[in-house]
Amino acid sequence: MLYVLEPEKNSEAVKIIEDSTNNLMLINGALRPVKEWKLRNCISVHKLLGMVLVDPDAASRWKAQCAEYFPFSTYFEGPCSSAIAKSAEEKISKAPQNGGPDHEVVLQSGRPHSSNGKVEVFKDLTI
Repeated sequence: MLYVLEPEKNSEAVKIIEDSTNNLMLINGALRPVKEWKLRNCISVHKLLGMVLVDPDAASRWKAQCAEYFPFSTYFEGPCSSAIAKSAEEKISKAPQNGGPDHEVVLQSGRPHSSNGKVEVFKDLTI
């Protein structure tokens, strides 16, 4: 809001965001305290830092911080996210013993079919 009211205070607005903390809060029914920040809000702040406040360094720092809070987030590329897993899978699939994008699967009909990474490729195979 500071930036909206006084655009010349851009750096102060960024500092306020970066100095904020993700406090623990108790929620009725939760097994333990949870962090206050929600993923959707952190994504909005990241976009705000990058596109509105135009501070790519602050946006990068925010992304790294949120990757720790949301380790399964593909947006923040958290350490447990499928975005990270996908890059690991791509490295593995490049190895010849696992086949590659040009690897062909021979269907029951005897005709080759290029693997597209989808389960449908295997539906005609006999086990």
